[in-house]
Amino acid sequence: MAMKVVTLRIPDKSALVYVEKADPRVYFMIYEELTYRKSFGKWEKPESLYNPHTKSFPVGLIPRVKSLLNSKGYRVRIIDEREIEGIEINATWNEKYQLRKYQQKTLKKALKTNMGVLALPVGSGKTIIGLRLIYELNLSTLIIVHTKELLYQWADNIREVLGIEPGLVGDNNWDERPVTVAMIQTLLSRGVDKLQKPYAVLLFDECHRTSAAEKFYELGISLTQKLRFGLSATPWRRIRGEELKIEGIVGPIIYEIKAEDLIKEKFLAKPRFMIIEYESSMPPLAERYKELYEEIIMENKERNKAIVRIAYKLAKQGHRVLIDVKRIEHGNVLIEMFKKKGIKAEFLSSQSPNRWEIFEKFKNGEINVLISTLLKEGVDIPEISAIILAGGGKSDIMTIQTIGRALRPKGRSHAVIVDVKDDDPLLFTHFIERQKALRQYYGKYYDKELEKIIKK
Repeated sequence: MAMKVVTLRIPDKSALVYVEKADPRVYFMIYEELTYRKSFGKWEKPESLYNPHTKSFPVGLIPRVKSLLNSKGYRVRIIDEREIEGIEINATWNEKYQLRKYQQKTLKKALKTNMGVLALPVGSGKTIIGLRLIYELNLSTLIIVHTKELLYQWADNIREVLGIEPGLVGDNNWDERPVTVAMIQTLLSRGVDKLQKPYAVLLFDECHRTSAAEKFYELGISLTQKLRFGLSATPWRRIRGEELKIEGIVGPIIYEIKAEDLIKEKFLAKPRFMIIEYESSMPPLAERYKELYEEIIMENKERNKAIVRIAYKLAKQGHRVLIDVKRIEHGNVLIEMFKKKGIKAEFLSSQSPNRWEIFEKFKNGEINVLISTLLKEGVDIPEISAIILAGGGKSDIMTIQTIGRALRPKGRSHAVIVDVKDDDPLLFTHFIERQKALRQYYGKYYDKELEKIIKK
């Protein structure tokens, strides 16, 4: 008996795949595979990335659908009608930047495919791999970022490594060039139809961001480039719908390197874990999370004193210390405590008018302690060698992104990661979630003693 064939067609200038010539069972199977349950408070309802009316789904899900159909005995025929449009960029490569072996392997895999996520740890040189990919393809590229810091950081790297002037879309700029860096918020608010250049390649930086999954999907589905890649340091998330939406836009992970492998090869510093424990004089009175957070984390004198004490000790040992906070008010409380003790420290937030000046002072060693709400994703400060997670929270992605700032071995074999163990039942579960993320990320380099705590 001949194997049944299912045809998947991708029209030109489309980010959708259309299912053709299939029996009804196939449509039902694809619908089931691409459906997840979306929560609305206490209620849930199914949502699917397969549209039964148009019989279509996002292009990044082709490998998932193909694997499903193959496993059910179907042969899949893909008709890709998309043309690669774009112009040559004629960049030069700065020979100061030589690719390591794992970066070369990552690049080779990317060049063999038209789409997919390259998953590498913070500090592994994802930006350099992205730039080399652009250089090798030699085609006009649109790089999608989500913060001003990343917008300008990519621009600086393009000038330095590729020797060309980048275009900028975002932060009141709209200047397109063969390689353009664009903020997702600007493209969505102004509309992708405002783009004038023909881009052949899409490159999504920090594509793991689940908090922006809806916007990410909205933008990605309206951009139709055939060559599309994602860069990520933390390619896991809790909610399957967010995972599917991100995969739908850039495809599955096509190459992944673990942090523990790069630590073993001494490309990343070995982590040393510390836990701050403190005793509060009064039990918490708040019931709602917002008030609980303010009482136990932001305004807790014993907790904040313990953080300042550890930061001072690490700075005296020669570390450049980043204290990560979630709220500006918390940063203000801590910076006042440092000033009273006569310790040189600066607070960096979205409201800081002299952001870059503070960055430079920290990089140059004029200050050894930096408190910030900003340095979570993408910002490169290799001088950081100790991180204090002072802001609590349970996000696995934010935890890994933040502590990854300290794992770049700038003359050090070890980096210090400090977390705060809160006794409140809810905040203690958040502490456990953060530690589980660290254990998953660092594998055998995770502290065995801490493992006993999170396994209880």
